[in-house]
Amino acid sequence: MTIQSNSVPIVLSIWKSNELDPCIIFIPGTATHPLFYEKFLGLLSLHGFNVIGVHPVCHGKSPRVKELFTFDEMIQNGRDAITYATQRFNEQIYLMGSSQGGILTIALAGLDHRIRAAFPHNILIPSLPDSVDVTRFPRVMKYFYKPFIGGMKLGCKLFPRLKIPVGFYLDLERVTSNDQILDQLRLDPIGFMSYPLYFLTSLFSADLKQIQDGSIKCPVYVMASKGDPLFPFDYTRKVFQLIQAPYKELMVFEENCHLLLNESGDQTMNLIIMKVKNAVNDLMRKNG
Repeated sequence: MTIQSNSVPIVLSIWKSNELDPCIIFIPGTATHPLFYEKFLGLLSLHGFNVIGVHPVCHGKSPRVKELFTFDEMIQNGRDAITYATQRFNEQIYLMGSSQGGILTIALAGLDHRIRAAFPHNILIPSLPDSVDVTRFPRVMKYFYKPFIGGMKLGCKLFPRLKIPVGFYLDLERVTSNDQILDQLRLDPIGFMSYPLYFLTSLFSADLKQIQDGSIKCPVYVMASKGDPLFPFDYTRKVFQLIQAPYKELMVFEENCHLLLNESGDQTMNLIIMKVKNAVNDLMRKNG
């Protein structure tokens, strides 16, 4: 399905269940698109969810009609997908995202009160100097974090279209140690393996104060792998403690991979889905 968002077309991939079933809107990670998570999202749908996967602006099957785009535009993509879901299905809207999609999910939780609950896999607050631990930059960079962000902003003014390969700021071997998945990322014909400096500056300088100021009005269930090599578990716990929400829960899985929704075995994948389903069912019972 193609919809308009920020005055440009974006694509939604839809796995339909019953029209009265709750809707999970899914936002993918860096460089990817919902079809990268097709097995997991298909299983979600079989367990009684209408699943709507967002192809963010210029990503995946969305037409690449803009040379420059921002993190805020991706947030608006999520809001427009929510509008589509309420019109096409119902108002039982739940939001989920992985990696960069997890950051967008927790950001949206504080901005769009149509969301009944948020399920981010991975969380990050860009303004925290410890966020350097997620990148491949040396840890000492956290002590020069503000000048680093200032340098990005200056570079963005001079070279906004400069293409930065994903591997420049993320260690792809920490993203996945599975050679087949790594090849899938690198060779995907609709993948997005480099970003304009314009976008990266908007991401690293994003002000996500809504995570900490009480703007979140829905429950938040953070999913994390204990041995995630990209998002250190100690960092995830630190960000989790900063979240201000009516209810929050850290769902911890005994896995040693970052791509939890891709690399975990069938048993763990079904466990993730059952935890999500149980949380949604409990919320639906409480809300009548």
